[in-house]
Amino acid sequence: ILENAPSESLTSHGRALAKLPDFGSLAMSKCILAALKDYNCGHDLIVLSSILSVLNTTAVLKSIPQQFKSTDGDFMTLLNVMDQILLVKESVKSHEFRLEPICKAKGLTGIQHIIKQALRRQLSLEKSFNLSADFRTQAQVKSNDWELIAKSLLVGYHTNVFASTKELKDRHDLFVRYNDSIDSDIASLDSQSVLARTVNKTPPALVIARDIRYSTSVRSKAILSFVGEIKPDWVEYQVTRNLQLNNEEEVRLNTNNLFANAASKFSHRISMALNNTTKSARLSGPAGTVFNGELHLRQNMEEEFQFQLDYTNPLTPAKRTNLTRNLESITKMPYIFKPMQWRWENQKQVTITINCNSSTKTCDVTVKGRNSEYKNVKKEFDSFLKWLQDCAVIRHPNSGE
Repeated sequence: ILENAPSESLTSHGRALAKLPDFGSLAMSKCILAALKDYNCGHDLIVLSSILSVLNTTAVLKSIPQQFKSTDGDFMTLLNVMDQILLVKESVKSHEFRLEPICKAKGLTGIQHIIKQALRRQLSLEKSFNLSADFRTQAQVKSNDWELIAKSLLVGYHTNVFASTKELKDRHDLFVRYNDSIDSDIASLDSQSVLARTVNKTPPALVIARDIRYSTSVRSKAILSFVGEIKPDWVEYQVTRNLQLNNEEEVRLNTNNLFANAASKFSHRISMALNNTTKSARLSGPAGTVFNGELHLRQNMEEEFQFQLDYTNPLTPAKRTNLTRNLESITKMPYIFKPMQWRWENQKQVTITINCNSSTKTCDVTVKGRNSEYKNVKKEFDSFLKWLQDCAVIRHPNSGE
């Protein structure tokens, strides 16, 4: 926006921003300018900004009828509402327009007061742009295309792009700010959002948010408000990611040219390199392509590991007797592992399969995931086996019935 010192005068981009009406924030002004000049959706962003400017809570989303809700998220849902109202408004004479019966007919009575404020704001912006020699024509261009609208929003809110931690092989229900830091801001979707989903449904891979709200008491996790689902191909800001590896994962990526093939697949847009010193894979370039490259590497690091529930180290006769007896009991109630299986699948995207083996009187365990996660799973089972050695009696969960 400003040139380098000592002049510090406005750049051409800064001068263009200065010609716009006040949109309440620099981020939204950048979005509007991008929509007007680059993405041919000026009218859409102006209308969207009109309703966003009068909203400071997502409670309004709960009152919007289902027919207005968009699978693309909250932004398109709000735009659908405004477009429907404006369609009616433009089809009648100004003195004949009555908001109350329109809202009643469309099931929007609960948010009529918000729509009224948004229309007042939209009318003010419309008058401002009608007087603008630079943007009068562009401000009337409609697209109703979420891709173009999202790309415009990314110009101002690219720092508010969050990736699903499920895609990054972590918690199912959380999101992480997608930037240079692997351990960045952790957030969850606002429960009122159109994109909020139940645990058994896959969350959106990438989202852009207008607001990131922190609790006054717990700042370890944020709430993402007013969000839209975006595709990696739309995200162009630069990012560098360092994916930590252990020795076995590094060897796996180097085996069968897994890393070389990945680098070849994405090298036209990003740079990829393995660092043997820091035990990490470095990806640098446009965030969307880096995201796809990171997912590709994480998927290639997954493999299956198999082992039996048994303790191979020497044991005293008493401990060996306890372990053998208890393992036989465990084979009759494998469902006791369900909480553990659910936890690993939902928190680290690691699949654990347990099959009882009557011939060996133990359990065969299969773990699908990264080597580093497999080692953690194995430690948990080893800890369980140590407990079985000292356990005199295992009571069946239903023995009291």
